[in-house]
Amino acid sequence: MEHCEVCGFAWETVSREAVAGRLAAGTAAISGMLAGDPGGSGVRPSPERWSATEYAAHVRDVLTALRDRLVVGLVEDVPSFKPMYRDERVALGLYRSDTAGAVADELRAASAMFVRLFDAVDPGQLTREVLYGSPAPERRSLLWMGQQVVHEVEHHGSDIAENLGRAG
Repeated sequence: MEHCEVCGFAWETVSREAVAGRLAAGTAAISGMLAGDPGGSGVRPSPERWSATEYAAHVRDVLTALRDRLVVGLVEDVPSFKPMYRDERVALGLYRSDTAGAVADELRAASAMFVRLFDAVDPGQLTREVLYGSPAPERRSLLWMGQQVVHEVEHHGSDIAENLGRAG
């Protein structure tokens, strides 16, 4: 069973029906952490580690990008996608003006938009494949993309909790 070496997340354990609830819970937790520490959430604990706000902005952008990729996967046969350039977004300072409050609001909205679209997909279409490029190009199902969004939210929710001293 495929699992994340860092957080232990196992994609196959997340059913289609569980995606919406886990995304809602995960994004609510992240939004709550940002609201509970709006000043500290923008501070990097070390130069090589993103701030809580940067992690949350990344999750917001993943939700938006994968929502669009889901549509492409419904329309095209085995499409591939350009990278999100996650590290470059941070390195270029594209999150510099993001505030904890704005990101929390946008994260909740992006999650709701992803869930609405994902829930609208006919269950039989979730087996359609895309060529997903990260970490290496591999054929993935549309269901896997929903599971991947849950992984991103939960994994980086843990990163945010650790940054803000709320881990464990």
